[in-house]
Amino acid sequence: MRERSPASEPTILGFAPEAAQAKVPAIVFCGLDARARTGVIERLLESGDARWAVISNEPDGPAFTAGATERIDGQMVPHAIGCLCCVTRSGLVSSLRRLFARRAQGDLEFDRVLIETLADADPAPVMQTLLNNALVTEYFRLDSVVTVLAADAGPEALARSRHGGKQIAVADRVVLGPASVPKPGAPDIPDTLGTAGIGAAARVLNPVADLVPYDLPSLADALVGAGLETRLLDGDLIRWLGAPHYGGSDRLRDGLHGFAIEIPHELEWEALHGWLNAGTQTNGDIMYRTKGAVRIVGVDGPVVINGVQHVYQPPQRVPGMTIDHSRLLFITADLGRAAVEDSLRFDLPQFQRLSEARADRRDRAAQDPSIPL
Repeated sequence: MRERSPASEPTILGFAPEAAQAKVPAIVFCGLDARARTGVIERLLESGDARWAVISNEPDGPAFTAGATERIDGQMVPHAIGCLCCVTRSGLVSSLRRLFARRAQGDLEFDRVLIETLADADPAPVMQTLLNNALVTEYFRLDSVVTVLAADAGPEALARSRHGGKQIAVADRVVLGPASVPKPGAPDIPDTLGTAGIGAAARVLNPVADLVPYDLPSLADALVGAGLETRLLDGDLIRWLGAPHYGGSDRLRDGLHGFAIEIPHELEWEALHGWLNAGTQTNGDIMYRTKGAVRIVGVDGPVVINGVQHVYQPPQRVPGMTIDHSRLLFITADLGRAAVEDSLRFDLPQFQRLSEARADRRDRAAQDPSIPL
């Protein structure tokens, strides 16, 4: 492998524990059944000693016991990433910044923020905002993604929904919630699944998320703390990567796939970055979740990759940490392991050659400024 010139050294920020600890953890709450989800949120707010603020996409929802509750009517995040005028008009961004301003001024006290989505909402835009929106990430960090699964929600209900399967597949925690409460005049639907049944249904779509009973006494302790920064602070990166799960997994259900690919050798950052960028440009809409800890040539410690569809958190290296191999975890729709492995085998070397060619041009340009970069 050619020696890297100084101009091509990767610019990857190191993980800063103090900065991560200073940010407010944000928990994203999903679930097809609004009443079951509300019941779990109320139990969460009442358990433990944490002080909560709530942002809800249910404009007519109940009054929560949190210190402050912001209501957002309409689509919560019109543009997760875009021009500044679009970003600043995002209801979620405005609510988060307003809450933090009140906290900084001493008008409001909270340790965590809970963001409740609509019943069949796509969680990706909320997650993307917390990963890579400069107006938000200075003050908040994505913690757990929690999905509430009602006790009588069978596979048929998930299949009828637009985003129900995705909500479970990308979750860090799945709460096995109470049965749905029928609307007045509607026939009672018996709970034929039970806790074990919905737990098995969740495992089909997500083999790694913690399954949490809704009536657990220490509910807050069980639901928070699954985000990347929290795992890094705890030195638990391997669990965040889904190990040992997903090792042999591929097709989950309803077109969803979940799989991990391990690479024994070090990679060039510029080549890997180009490969990931090309993949998200082509398949970003179906790459629901991408996680990775990668051994990079010339970098002390693994480089951590954290993406939701086409949006990625800025990569971080973890100095002093040692991993034996790189691990990339993908949760996708209609994109299987074989296609990604083939792309790594055939496409990544092409990006490697392009990277080496650019390095050669930089070297020649250093000797002859008339050569264009």
